[in-house]
Amino acid sequence: MEDKWVVNLSSRNLSTAEVFVLQKGLNFAPSPKNIPIKRLQYNKTTRIDYDSAAELRARITGALKSAKPPKNNIFKEERDALYTLKKDRSITILPADKGRATVVLDPEQYDRKINALLDSGDTYVKLKKDPTKTYQNKLIKFLKDFKSEGNLSDYKYSKLYPSSCCVPSFYGLPKVHKEGAPFRPIVSSINSVTYESAKYLAYILNVLIGKSKHHIKKRIKSLCLEPGEIQISYDVSALFTSIPVDSALDVAKDLLEKDTSWKEKTELTADQVIQLLEFCLSTTYFVFRGQFYQRCGGCAMGSPVSPVIANLYMEHFEFTALRNSPVKPSVWLRYVDDTYVIIRQTDVEIFTEHINSQNSHIKFTSESEVDGYLAFLDTKV
Repeated sequence: MEDKWVVNLSSRNLSTAEVFVLQKGLNFAPSPKNIPIKRLQYNKTTRIDYDSAAELRARITGALKSAKPPKNNIFKEERDALYTLKKDRSITILPADKGRATVVLDPEQYDRKINALLDSGDTYVKLKKDPTKTYQNKLIKFLKDFKSEGNLSDYKYSKLYPSSCCVPSFYGLPKVHKEGAPFRPIVSSINSVTYESAKYLAYILNVLIGKSKHHIKKRIKSLCLEPGEIQISYDVSALFTSIPVDSALDVAKDLLEKDTSWKEKTELTADQVIQLLEFCLSTTYFVFRGQFYQRCGGCAMGSPVSPVIANLYMEHFEFTALRNSPVKPSVWLRYVDDTYVIIRQTDVEIFTEHINSQNSHIKFTSESEVDGYLAFLDTKV
């Protein structure tokens, strides 16, 4: 069980109780010994008058004081182990990139792997100062223009306005299913300058994805292999950061012109959507350990709209690649950057070379079935 649910890559030995509590996963919440009344009280009173708010707080406090704590869901040894792990600064605990495993690392290991990502080639450049204010002013100008042209309501303007902005933060998640557990780079952009605008764009553009016959939601049942065929999965290496932004914008613009269903979700024009989209995708800065960086190329990591754009671009990519392929798989079903394929075994090498020659930015790795089973999206097919 330890190897499956708890991957200890640190130099520290874990006790049995520590392993057991970590096996519960990082979303596990131990039951409190007492009802945390002060933490549960809500003091915001902007939507109701002061007297009503005070009365409401008193009634809630009374209900909380009379409430009984939930039954204990953790043994004493595990609770003690949890306390020890929380206080131990000699280890870093984080989730694996895929699956539900919990990974334990030495802090030096974590920093070394992160720095290896940040120092790799020309992918990232260091910035001399925080560019948040510059991006904030630029976005405000866009929003003011959209509002003055009658395409953005007062409510939506207020919703998208970047008033209090957090700097996107960089971290990594270990790919424990791969040799050496390399990190997947992640950027948390919650409450950043572009966060609300990117969410709005994702809401607008989401209606355009999933219409391809190769989307995995379209066909998930009744798949069978003919004699000579095998199952194989393809994974796009670093998809979000490999997407060429200019090409992705061209794909998005073309779809906005052909499919008008998105107009039911916004009053923005197609040109305004593209203008805002380009800004969100190209705002690729973040901070790590107090140092500001800018990513060179690719879509903004952590942006809510990047998965949507990645899907739109990959639908365009796969349509062209499959149409022009000298050999064709009988099944090609994709979920974002993971693709399930059924193809004749004799065609695998030719087909793999073909899809990897279509675009200098988009490169696929592959895994074949073993003993008739293929690991795909955390399942066995």
